[in-house]
Amino acid sequence: MSDVLRFACAIPVGGWHPFLPAALESLAEQSVPLEVALLDASGDDRVAMAADTAGVNFTYRRSGPDAGQAAAIAEGWRETGGEIVFWLNADDRLLPGVLSQVAAAFQASEPPDVVFGGSQFINARGDVTGRHEQVADATDLLLRSNTISQPSCFVRRKAVDQVGGLNESLHYVMDWDLWVRLYRAGATFVQVNEALSAVYMGQDTKTGGLAPRRLFEVCALVNRNAGPWAALKSTVSLAGNTLHHRWGAP
Repeated sequence: MSDVLRFACAIPVGGWHPFLPAALESLAEQSVPLEVALLDASGDDRVAMAADTAGVNFTYRRSGPDAGQAAAIAEGWRETGGEIVFWLNADDRLLPGVLSQVAAAFQASEPPDVVFGGSQFINARGDVTGRHEQVADATDLLLRSNTISQPSCFVRRKAVDQVGGLNESLHYVMDWDLWVRLYRAGATFVQVNEALSAVYMGQDTKTGGLAPRRLFEVCALVNRNAGPWAALKSTVSLAGNTLHHRWGAP
C-alpha cells in the first residue's frame, strides 16, 4: 500500500493541566499528515495561550461548554477527516516519531483496523516512573480487563463508524467500551511492542480516584460482555489497584 495515511486527533480539555503544552508539542513534532481538533470546555485563558504557541495548525478549534469528554472527542473526530483516529488528554503526550511507526503498521500487507502499543508512566515533573504493565494482545481477556492503553491506540475511522462510534454517555470507560465493540465486531488488532505515549499517573487524574460512577461503568461493561461474576471480580480488582496506587505509590 503506497497511499499516505492521514491521522486525526481530538484533544478534549475540561480544565487546565500544566502538561497541555507538552501534549500539543508532541503532535506538532510528528512527521505524518495530521489533523488536530481542540475541544476546550475549560474557560481558562492558559489553554488558548498554549494552543496559540504550540506550533499546531488546528483543523478545528472550539471553546465553550460541551456534553462531556466522550462527546467532545466525537465532535473532534466529526470535524476532521483523517482515516486513522485517536485522542489525547491534556496530560498525555505522544513519543517522538511514533505516528510514522503506526502508519507503517497500518500499511502492512494485511492492514489491521487497530494498532496499539505500550505507554510510559510519568510523574508531575515529567520523569518516567514505569510503564503500563497490563497492555496485552487483544483476546477475550479484553472483555473483562482493559488491556489497551488509550493514548497509544489508533483506529481506522471506518471501523469506528461501523460499530457506532464512541458511547457519549460514558464518562470513564468510553475507550474500553469502544475496544470491546471493535473486538466483538471482528476488527483486527495489531500490537506494537514499544511505548508510543507517555501518560501522567498522578493521584489527581480522573482515573486516580474511586468515583461511584467509575465503578458502576466498569461493572456494567464487564457484566454485559463477560457476565456478573467477572464483573464483580473486575470491579473489586479495580478498587484494590486504585487504592494501592493512591496509598502505596511514592
